[in-house]
Amino acid sequence: MKTTKLFWVAVLGLAAFGLGACSTILDVEFPGTIPVEQIDDPALAPVLARSVMSDFECAYSNYAIVSASQSDEYETSNQNVPLANWGERSITANENAYVIGTCDALGIHLTLHTARFQSEDIFNRISAWTDAQVTGRASLMSQVKAYGGYAYELMGETFCEVSFDAGPAQPRAAALTLAEQRFSDAITLAQQGNNTDMLNLARVGRARSRLMQTKFAEAAADAQLIAAGYVRNGDRGAEATRRWNDVFYYANTLGAYTVAFDLRTIVDPRLQVANTGRPAFIPTIPLWATNKYAALTSPIRLASYREAQLILAESLAEQNQIPQALTILNTRRAELGLTPLTATTKDEAITAVLGERRMELAFEGGHRLADLLRKSLPWKGANGSTVNANPITGRPYGTTTCWPHPTREVAGA
Repeated sequence: MKTTKLFWVAVLGLAAFGLGACSTILDVEFPGTIPVEQIDDPALAPVLARSVMSDFECAYSNYAIVSASQSDEYETSNQNVPLANWGERSITANENAYVIGTCDALGIHLTLHTARFQSEDIFNRISAWTDAQVTGRASLMSQVKAYGGYAYELMGETFCEVSFDAGPAQPRAAALTLAEQRFSDAITLAQQGNNTDMLNLARVGRARSRLMQTKFAEAAADAQLIAAGYVRNGDRGAEATRRWNDVFYYANTLGAYTVAFDLRTIVDPRLQVANTGRPAFIPTIPLWATNKYAALTSPIRLASYREAQLILAESLAEQNQIPQALTILNTRRAELGLTPLTATTKDEAITAVLGERRMELAFEGGHRLADLLRKSLPWKGANGSTVNANPITGRPYGTTTCWPHPTREVAGA
């Protein structure tokens, strides 16, 4: 994706939304849009670092709803293009909302590239300054690297191909490699800056990236370092549409997506799905929604101890350490009052982990879509299914699995 400094005038004011009183080096009150000629001022380093987080959170909110709708978590309950296309797996390389859409239009490609470009550019700026010029410089740089790592990570999980800064198309594994590198850098910087929050965020991110690359021993090594109770959320707010929780808006409020039928009958408190008692966007359809998010301001979980434990369990299962993997799963299930799982083979243990991931990480962060892709799990309307069309709209499912490389990129537009 071609990205230039024209982003700056608009972007540096975006992080102002939703910030309260400052309590740490990462909590910064913003005065509004900053002229582009002032971005080389070291005094603005905290503002620049926070803008990276803001741009990623914008992209992440979009990513959460479109990945959930394309996966088997939602069915499309609207007939509007392109909203319907996400849930019916028919987004194409020419779809403007997908390719050049902003945070206000469910954009994915542009928003993720904005976040990763900001991370690279701002890191170079802050690293060129000195500790005397910027208080907590290593801590700020760890934040910039960690959030940039997540931008690369999401691209590597779901894009069919990637390209950076007008370069050639590459396999999506290239993005995962870059993500792992960025997370490693963030870990080193967080340790230097004594930033425990960013250290944990980067470790969960690197464990996730390593899992996706089948580096199971390395993923386990990172995941087991995450302390119980750790969670890092993507912040959301009601000040502007780019700050909304898009899962809540498009599914719970607009009713464009309704919870998939098979999830409605599963008894598991982690799903939190229910019939809202009101119609979906198509008024003849009952709207089923998740109660995981209560408002436009509800945060969306980005990284957590829970995810790390599931990464650890899967990594152990992949290494034939089945009892250890089951202990992790069943400890959590016991906390929830659920019956324990059993498995005698590696494949059974991995299937158990994937099932727990589907429950624990539902409707957040693209986890289910990534699992469908990396494990070649059945798509709705595919792999021998007798249902080849959306049961709500009657429209046939498309063939989109990974998200296509934009025609604009191929054509050099």
